[in-house]
Order: sequence, then structure tokens, then C-alpha cells
Amino acid sequence: MADGSWDNGGAGVPAKTGLPTWGKVLLGCGITAVVVMVTCAGGLAYVANRVSKDPKAFESKVKGWVLEQARPEWEDFRTVVTQLHTDAGCQALYAAQPALAQTWPTEPAFLAAAARWRKDLAPLPDLGPDLLEGDGLQLNKGMGGKVTLGWRPQKGRSVKVTFGPRPRPGDPTPRPILALEVRAAQGQSTDQD
Repeated sequence: MADGSWDNGGAGVPAKTGLPTWGKVLLGCGITAVVVMVTCAGGLAYVANRVSKDPKAFESKVKGWVLEQARPEWEDFRTVVTQLHTDAGCQALYAAQPALAQTWPTEPAFLAAAARWRKDLAPLPDLGPDLLEGDGLQLNKGMGGKVTLGWRPQKGRSVKVTFGPRPRPGDPTPRPILALEVRAAQGQSTDQD
């Protein structure tokens, strides 16, 4: 006669063999970690080998990459500095950039300040590897498309412009300027005159 219970006390159930689930997960993570470490070590060895074979060529490639990344911002910067060299350019710059009114409340105040700077503004050089040497070029890209680009020539005033996010492609409006600083040459007063 059969009893009323379906529990047979484990009789007839095969015992599990092999690794438990946690062991399989741990083994998979360990193998993944080893593959990642070997890949990183191989990549570092490859870069170290390239650098040691021809350091000048590697440096040239890195500078070229940096220059290409900075080129769009440099062109915007060049436009602003070129406008600062003439009264008409300054008028157009002030009219197109409302944020300049935070520092110079009126267009005549901006034009007067620009007239004082103009004699000390050095011509902007082309973007090249020599500009990366020393502290001549400063480029900081921030979150949300904010970019600060500064240039400090050997002689003359330094210029630093903070741009807002780039307009949509094909949009004819200029990139917004959030801040403009024109500082005196090194060793002179650093006021924003």
C-alpha cells in the first residue's frame, strides 16, 4: 500500500557533480580579468616599443593629433582675435555676443577697452607644433561643449576666450562667447583694462 506523501526522502535523486554556480561565476570573472590584464600589458608594451624606437616620430604623431583636435576651436579663436584688431570688428563682435555686456555694459566701453589693447595685441600665428611648446596655448574642453582657449605670446597681451556650445552644423550664427579676457603682457599690470 502506498503512503500519502510525495516526499521520498531524496531516494533516487542523482547527486550534483561539478562546480556549483558560484564557482562557475568566479571562474568566468577570473578568466576575464586575466584576459584584460594581458591585453593591457600587451598594449603598453607595444606603445613603449614604438616610443623607444623613434621618440621624435611618436611625439610628432601625438602633437599632430592634439592639433587636429584643437583646430575647430582655434578657428573660432582666430575669428575673435582678428575682430579685436579693428574698430569695425569690435563693433560686430560686441553686437553678436551679448555676454560681453557683463564685463563692458556698453559698446563704447568695449570699444575704448579694445582701443587700449589693440596696440599690444600680437598677430595670431598659425596653429602648429611650435605653439604647443611652452605655455603659449591653453585649451580646456569642459562638459556641455564649453571650451576655454587662451594664447600667451612672448610679447604682447594674452587673450583668453571661453566659448559656449557650438551651434548646430550649418547654423550661420557665431559660436557664443561666455567670457573674454585680454591681459597685459607678463610683468605688467594684469587688470582687464
